[in-house]
Amino acid sequence: MRSLSKISVSVKFQEWLEKTTTISLNPRPRIECNDGFSMSVQGGEFSYSNPRQFGSNFTEMEIGFPSEYEELIIDYAQSNNNPTDTVYPYVPVEVIIEVIKKHKGMKKN
Repeated sequence: MRSLSKISVSVKFQEWLEKTTTISLNPRPRIECNDGFSMSVQGGEFSYSNPRQFGSNFTEMEIGFPSEYEELIIDYAQSNNNPTDTVYPYVPVEVIIEVIKKHKGMKKN
């Protein structure tokens, strides 16, 4: 099996950010990983992100409603009662990239 480097995952994630950047209230599509894991990743004026403006140069972003428990982000959860039904504010982009890498990379659109 091919190993995914952090650099290749980071580049693919940055390409996704740039492709899905919007100035409207429409959310970005869920990130779907090659092993079936998925999560909402949002950034902008109405999200828990840094900066809180629309664009693609984020240091922290909001994750929402992951498809399964993920230990790499659990410390950011607003609620631990149901980790698949909560929001994860201000997750560092580096952590998001590690989650994607752990789940075998992003599916090609």
